[in-house]
Amino acid sequence: MTRISLANNRPSYFVNLKELRNMISRLEGDANSRGSDTDQSSASSGTTWNLHYDTAVIHAGLDKTPRHGECTVPVFNSASFKFPSSAAADDAFSSVPDVQRWVYSRFEQPTNDAFERRMAALDDGVDAVSLASGAAATLTVAMSLARVGDNVIVSNFTHGGTFHQFKLIMAQMGVESRFCNTNDLERVRSLLDERTKFIFTETIGNPKFSVADLEPLAEIAHGVQIPLVVDATFTAAGYFCQPARWGADIVIHSATKWIGGHGTTLGGVAIETGRSDWQSNVSRFPQLHGREFGSDKIVGTNLYEALGSRAYMQMLKWDFMRDTGACLAAPSAQQLCIGLETLPLRCERQTQNADQLARWLRAHPRVAWVRYLGFEDHPDHALAKKYFTPGHGFGSVLTFGLQGGAAEGFALIDAFKLVTNTPNVGDAKTIIGHHWSTTHKQCSPEEMENMGVYEDLLRLSLGIEHISDIIRDFEQALQCASQVASKHSGASPGSL
Repeated sequence: MTRISLANNRPSYFVNLKELRNMISRLEGDANSRGSDTDQSSASSGTTWNLHYDTAVIHAGLDKTPRHGECTVPVFNSASFKFPSSAAADDAFSSVPDVQRWVYSRFEQPTNDAFERRMAALDDGVDAVSLASGAAATLTVAMSLARVGDNVIVSNFTHGGTFHQFKLIMAQMGVESRFCNTNDLERVRSLLDERTKFIFTETIGNPKFSVADLEPLAEIAHGVQIPLVVDATFTAAGYFCQPARWGADIVIHSATKWIGGHGTTLGGVAIETGRSDWQSNVSRFPQLHGREFGSDKIVGTNLYEALGSRAYMQMLKWDFMRDTGACLAAPSAQQLCIGLETLPLRCERQTQNADQLARWLRAHPRVAWVRYLGFEDHPDHALAKKYFTPGHGFGSVLTFGLQGGAAEGFALIDAFKLVTNTPNVGDAKTIIGHHWSTTHKQCSPEEMENMGVYEDLLRLSLGIEHISDIIRDFEQALQCASQVASKHSGASPGSL
């Protein structure tokens, strides 16, 4: 069982594990700087302990001294915050705000801060920045690290929107994206040069369901002092996998998915793990060491020297999120905190459902192939066993195709009574989608096949409904779909 240490080197407003235990015991606690993941003593009993992941999703980030005794994260629905004096206003804009932290909600605000603290704790990070969506998190991180004339190495097997961001948006900013299979380590090495700013991959590629080989990728990135940036959306806020423990430097989530968990709230988050060696490659990342950026002017000194491992996140927040306006709304931050509290329970049920349905589909005569990480003959099953948390399963999403190809697949989608056709994942509801005609439609057929998107591919995100009801819906929908004459069989990745 994964256990989480909540100690962190954020300022005193970050609740560490000792403070949390003392809060629960109604004893006074102290702020401690972030150390290792070792246990910390309880003042009340003298014992040592760490929180299980299932407990941290509820308690991490809670205010240790709530103003009104509130037991949940409150919504501070205020665009700005009052200064007690002119001197306080000057202090807030002249230094990293210690005297008064809250200034304007486009920069930082208390509800978002609680969500950020919780996410940093769950994903083994030192700091986090919440943003308006997962897309905002990815693009903001990319813009903060790469400039005109730079290049980045990006996995082929990415979400359609992510592919579009790197191929078109970053290109318009003068940044070249070099796409490849990032598990082809020699290919990755061959694409590196002195202008490469980061390597980007996904823990579980969407929708190919490849698993990133994080450990050697991190070694390659760190060998040239650049960060490994990992979109860990499909591994659910550290429940299935914590990329930081395998060397990832920046971890990104679309919080809209498993974190929110109910399809109600858009959100994203970027987490700094504290493993980046920003100091050894000053020339590659001058934005953390020079004086041209706004945050350097705020600090009044070299940003990295002033803030150490927190420098990058502060730059991301004060120079990029602030100026692009990609901030998360406070009510959304509260909704995401609430979603996190039940994430382990939802993931446990969703994973059980995925495993049972994958095996049921594989045995059905109308199903041509099923791609599921829990199958031992999946090409990346061994990587999943290496990187995923033991006992937490192999994720709650799978892909499959029917004997009648895309035409039968469309008929299946239209015949469902319970399963929902929508471009989302990680919901409490079971969701199905056809990537070729939706999320990856802006890609060419060749690009889609390079990304593992086939015309007959159907992606299924399992919800928390009872498995017998899901199977019953599949039975009736498959029967209806089988009556549709197939016009073509479509491409198939094979029977996996």
